[in-house]
Amino acid sequence: MKSFFLALVFTSVTLHAAVPSIGVVDAEEVMKKYGKAVAIQGDIQKSQVAAQAAINERGKEVEGMYAELQAIEKRGQSPLLSEAGKKSVQAEFQSKSEVFQQRRAELQKFIQEANATIQQRQAEMTKTIGAEVRTEVEKISKAKSLQLVLPKGVSLYTDASLDITDEVVKVLNAGYKPAEVPAAPAAPAPPAAPVAPAGDKPAAK
Repeated sequence: MKSFFLALVFTSVTLHAAVPSIGVVDAEEVMKKYGKAVAIQGDIQKSQVAAQAAINERGKEVEGMYAELQAIEKRGQSPLLSEAGKKSVQAEFQSKSEVFQQRRAELQKFIQEANATIQQRQAEMTKTIGAEVRTEVEKISKAKSLQLVLPKGVSLYTDASLDITDEVVKVLNAGYKPAEVPAAPAAPAPPAAPVAPAGDKPAAK
């Protein structure tokens, strides 16, 4: 979250020979204390939890299908099977293998889409909060005659008197209304379970 604050450097039109008036902003504190940022992060976390639950559910289904394929393959290796029985097992294995491959591909696609949704949401938050912070920092800088404002993380030491984080957060929260928080996009819906091909019956021994 710190990266978007690296652009928060403001200089006056004319810098005097004296040391410029400097301020610092703590990006992490802003994200923790600004109500809108907290609300959006909470929304994103809910989306992540929902997506992970769906991934786990679909993953268990795929694992179960794989275990079933292994059992069918093992059954097909039985020396007690007749030629007709072996062909039947092979047909069953082929049919269920195709369904397994389809389900595995759908799961991989679902994971990619879920990750893309979360990443897009995080990028939107970074852009939105960054723009709002920049606006308020500019206003505070002019009011306090600050010539330079830096993210707190770039310095090894910063005197507390230079920190304007609380002022920035206070102004942001004063203008924040919960209704402004955009609803998080729903995670991609899990794919519907495929219908097994007609005639897919247990193999005869």
